[in-house]
Amino acid sequence: MKYTTVFWDFNGTVMDDVHHGIRCVNQMLAKRGLPTIDSVEEYHKLFRFPVKEYYRDAGFDFDKEPYEELAVEWVDLFVAGENSLTLCPGFKEVHRTLAENGIRQIILSSSEREMLTRHLRILGMENGFDHVVGLDNIYAGGKAETAKRLFGENQSDAVMIGDTTHDADTARAMGADCILYTGGHSGREALMGCGCPVVDNL
Repeated sequence: MKYTTVFWDFNGTVMDDVHHGIRCVNQMLAKRGLPTIDSVEEYHKLFRFPVKEYYRDAGFDFDKEPYEELAVEWVDLFVAGENSLTLCPGFKEVHRTLAENGIRQIILSSSEREMLTRHLRILGMENGFDHVVGLDNIYAGGKAETAKRLFGENQSDAVMIGDTTHDADTARAMGADCILYTGGHSGREALMGCGCPVVDNL
């Protein structure tokens, strides 16, 4: 196999949380009398990194409520339903095959570290990775700089598997290849613009 390391994004790639995430943001929008997100396709058009900009595009007014307060509200809603979350279809099979072939597997996520660890435990994957890297805050600002600092810029024997354009940016920051999955938080059209292989099935 060409690669010795696979970097996995988490939300939308390992954990199937798109619909739950939309439900949470819709609760927040409805509470404020703002239009809700009616479909995954509409969500895909809005979602981007940094997540703060997605909130702005969704209709939240930061002059009335700081993003940091909105982020705490969203996390509280998300955590309230986290026990219903499952693995993305096909992930377990890919993970097992990589493990059987001695491929190092690392989680590289924009999620806050403690929440990430808890979600891995809920999914039964707490011991499934060689390393787990999350952020030290809940604001999902991005992980490219963290990845470059921890793993350098010459990961030519590695591939990042993710579901957003930010995962492609993160792979580039590390000098790694990237494969993008359409079953997560970004739509096919956005992913196709990254110049990486795009797959519909893990």
